[in-house]
Amino acid sequence: MEILKKFSMLMLVLALSAMMWNCTKEGPAGPAGKDGKDGNATCGVCHADNADAVNLIFAQYNLSMHNQGIVYEEEAGRIVCGGCHSGDGFVEAIKLGKDDPSTVATSKISCRTCHPIHDKYDESDFALRWNQSVKLRKGGTEVDFKLGNTCAKCHQARAYNDVVGPDTTFKTSGSTTYTRFGPHYGTPANVYSMKGLYPIEGPETIPSTNVHGNLTKGCVSCHMGKLASNPAVGGHSFLMTAAQFTEIQECKTCHPDNTTFTETPKAKEIAAMLTEMRQILLDKGWLDISQTNTEHGYQVLSEYIAQSKAGVQMTKEQVQAILNYMYIAKDRSNGIHNPRYVYAITKNTLEFLKKQ
Repeated sequence: MEILKKFSMLMLVLALSAMMWNCTKEGPAGPAGKDGKDGNATCGVCHADNADAVNLIFAQYNLSMHNQGIVYEEEAGRIVCGGCHSGDGFVEAIKLGKDDPSTVATSKISCRTCHPIHDKYDESDFALRWNQSVKLRKGGTEVDFKLGNTCAKCHQARAYNDVVGPDTTFKTSGSTTYTRFGPHYGTPANVYSMKGLYPIEGPETIPSTNVHGNLTKGCVSCHMGKLASNPAVGGHSFLMTAAQFTEIQECKTCHPDNTTFTETPKAKEIAAMLTEMRQILLDKGWLDISQTNTEHGYQVLSEYIAQSKAGVQMTKEQVQAILNYMYIAKDRSNGIHNPRYVYAITKNTLEFLKKQ
């Protein structure tokens, strides 16, 4: 028994020694012939001097959909999806100057995805990997969301041909092999910049500018805002609800009367119109929802244009109306990202569909 106690104590000492060695000996390398910085001093830049801030970031990130969502677990290992669905895939794509990686898509999205953590072992490690303008996958337009450019790299429609088949019709006979026709998943960058959606004529005049287009930090201005009473909101959780918009300090700058677009009749009307549009599309057999029910619940992101109903054809304009629904539904903000524009597009598209 005494031997076991001594052995256990020895193992504990060795473990603690290893921890101390890792912290004190793994600073960045110094110039040739000289030791590197002391590990304690190096790590302390973040884990001591800024410990509270870093710990809050970790706690917030653990709540984020980047951490908890299905974005990685469903697509791990798929190179063609790796530019947005994996951490190492995003990093490699950035290094290559492309949208997608060439060799890796194996790691979960983490701090190192957006920041060069443990590169220089100082506050420059907090820099964003991407801070330039973004060329949208759909259409190739250059957009500049400022600090939100990193967000826009992924939160946008993927490329697709506007019409599969002849220029005037979209065949849904199953002859095409593209089973996920359309903008695919999250479309905030397109809605925000008004690029990719189709300007169907109708009762509403479609605006040419976004009331939120002058936000000094783009997406970051709101989604990384601060709410003193609830540190789980904003920051690196990127989370916010309609109720929280009225409290976040960064939003109050433009909404001093404590109201938001989500509380106005038009915002509620957008939600109602989307519901009506969806039902029309289902009744006509134009919307495929076979992939929407998952273990995580209903996924509006997995709604696609139906392509398996034999003999059915749609006009180019009808396809564009369905795509408008997808852009707005998959943006999931009910107009917050671009209020007047979304209202006009939704209203005009719904009126068009009612006549088909």
